[in-house]
Amino acid sequence: MKNFLFTILTLFIFILIFFSSLNYFLGGVPLFNIFNINITQAVYVSKDENLKKDYEISFKENTKYFAHKCGASENGFYNTAYEPDDFGFRSNPNELFYNTDVIIVGDSFGISSCVNYPFDITTRLKKKINNEKILNISVPGTGPYFQKELLKCLVEKNNTKFNTFIWLFYEGNDHEDLNKYFGREVACKSGYAKGTNNGKIEVDHRPSENFFLLKFKLYLSNYSRGFGTLIKYFKTYPKLLLNDNNYDTTFADLNNYLISKNVEKKIIFYIPKYTRLAYNKINHPQLTQLNNLKKLVEKTAKKYNFDFIDGSEIYHNLEDSLSVFHYRLPTHFNNKGYDILAEELSKKLN
Repeated sequence: MKNFLFTILTLFIFILIFFSSLNYFLGGVPLFNIFNINITQAVYVSKDENLKKDYEISFKENTKYFAHKCGASENGFYNTAYEPDDFGFRSNPNELFYNTDVIIVGDSFGISSCVNYPFDITTRLKKKINNEKILNISVPGTGPYFQKELLKCLVEKNNTKFNTFIWLFYEGNDHEDLNKYFGREVACKSGYAKGTNNGKIEVDHRPSENFFLLKFKLYLSNYSRGFGTLIKYFKTYPKLLLNDNNYDTTFADLNNYLISKNVEKKIIFYIPKYTRLAYNKINHPQLTQLNNLKKLVEKTAKKYNFDFIDGSEIYHNLEDSLSVFHYRLPTHFNNKGYDILAEELSKKLN
């Protein structure tokens, strides 16, 4: 009996040390699928009530606002809520559609998904460069081809005057836009926030599962992430952008358009995905896949005289690279993440 208990104890200690070592040296993404837990459940058991004040937002009575129901899978307390401009984008003064200094184009990271005023990227950047003339026409779920067509459409429609262009490239899924939609006709329309909906600002999501069971499953999904990284080392990671020429053609067309509009400053900011930042700077084949995409974006940016800002290095060089996400989970950036993005852009603009 003693030998059996000793064997069990030894095995337990070995597993403990083995998994802890893998987490330390490899890092990785929580194994949500294996332990049957999703991001809304993970956020629910991770959120800290002491942080709620950091996300507070309120509107005066009878204010018409647009609420994007995203809080349950991001900060856990509040959805994104803002007064949309006349063109359906996030809170741009309408006069900026005709005369501005800076135009920002991107996807959900561009609109600062589920981060409210004054912590969104546009507000932070305005403060850092002391310039209110920043127009952000980012639309969630879009990529380079759609964004290029959108910019040309709006500028032509409004005869917009601007001298600086900022293009945000998110390595998580922007390549999908080029694979699926390149060459398709894009309707010349405004942003996604059509009108107002005065939806709920505060999150009322409450999972039906037991809180402590969810917390235990989240612990296991995090504790086994290094092992998951090891297993995924032997996977095959295909090229993300199927046709490099699609990106080059998109870039060339936009660059020619910006030249025709006498735009002087052109910047592209490369936003890393959570997976990249979760790895502890190891030579993982998935990083090779992501780096090949980054090299293409950087090479193309320099070819067309864009300033290239490598966000993958900036965020990975932080003491805790996952601190830029809500509760260190695979979400969009938190307040800190967007503040860093704005800070790096301000260095180029100043």
